[in-house]
Amino acid sequence: MREIELEIVALDRRGAGVGRAGRRRYRVDYAYPGDRVLAVPIGRGRARLVRVLEAGEHRVEARCEHFSVCGSCRWQGLAYEAQLRFKGELMERLFSRRVEVAPSPKVWYYRNRMDFTIASNAIGMRRYSSFAEVESAEGCALLSEESDEILRLSRRFFGEEGLEAYDLLSKRGFLRYLVVREGKFTGDRLISVVTKEGSFPLERYALTLGELAKSVVWAVNDSLADVSFGEVRAFTARDYFEEKLAGITYRIPVFSFFQTNPYQAERLLACVRRLLSGAERLLDLYCGVGTFSLALADLAGEVVGIEEDARAIEAAQLNAQLNGIANARFIAGRAEERLPELEESFDAVVVDPPRAGLHPRVVRALSSLKPEVIVYISCNPHTQARDIQKLHDYELEELRALDMFPHTPHVESIALLSRR
Repeated sequence: MREIELEIVALDRRGAGVGRAGRRRYRVDYAYPGDRVLAVPIGRGRARLVRVLEAGEHRVEARCEHFSVCGSCRWQGLAYEAQLRFKGELMERLFSRRVEVAPSPKVWYYRNRMDFTIASNAIGMRRYSSFAEVESAEGCALLSEESDEILRLSRRFFGEEGLEAYDLLSKRGFLRYLVVREGKFTGDRLISVVTKEGSFPLERYALTLGELAKSVVWAVNDSLADVSFGEVRAFTARDYFEEKLAGITYRIPVFSFFQTNPYQAERLLACVRRLLSGAERLLDLYCGVGTFSLALADLAGEVVGIEEDARAIEAAQLNAQLNGIANARFIAGRAEERLPELEESFDAVVVDPPRAGLHPRVVRALSSLKPEVIVYISCNPHTQARDIQKLHDYELEELRALDMFPHTPHVESIALLSRR
């Protein structure tokens, strides 16, 4: 294949390096501004990094031995100060204002969840640019030091039991995912194994893990969809784990969403509290297990949360009881369906949607609801900026940013919108 030499001059919106060869522009993953690299074009304006000919001033030695083979942590070869600066530049391009990105309190072992793919050769993450090949996650510095032992014991147990890994290409096999979730502030750990239909030796597996897991869950995903959740068939102690943020205890069901970096999540909650300051009636859209609803309940007369995941709503209700919070209630359903049905008024709304952003019906409903302020939290500033432009009756008053995911291009954006 033809190799080309590129000077990397910028980063694109997905965090890939951008370079030119003649009149052609190429995007190169794992390449950073200032690098001079050798790459191979692979189509659609992309090129695969062959080697770094001359390292830029921001490049550092990656900590992980799987770097650039595993498809995660694409910025691990970039100095952390530079990561923050480039994320701030992204925010400035999107919102036309300078934003300083607050660093994560921890840049290693900060994640409380990892979804590991089980393959015949390894338990780990998808390889770069591959949907079927898997790279071992042993040595990964994102979850915890104990995760290496969990992967090692699991791989040995699955082999001794003769349990075959599921193959995406042939659609054959049994074991699909190993999901590890940890309470960083509680020491809790929940491990779930997702399989195809069949029989799984749950009790023997739990004995193998011993004190490494407080509970083990077995779930079945018998569909063709490559997802790391399924129907819970059995568990050893409980099908949830507990975490504590800013004095609030949360019970999180096995497959329900929760902020992945709890160390930074505490700062996120504090940031939202400062922006919100207070409200008589507060609405929390995409409330999950009540993360924001319960942490903000003391600032409001009443809090109403809406969430699609019915299990998360049950957990939110229980979490309110566990923490003695009586002024929060929760509604199960899609935000775009339940919000237009509400015949109530709110003077403040908190929204924390998925990466796709707000559904158009939610944007219209918020415009009709006319709260005085909207606090818009987003893990995707691109869709956040788009949605803010559609909220014509609101102006962007304040903008903050936090680094929730070190060594990735992702940045958490918090916007305070005030009604004109």
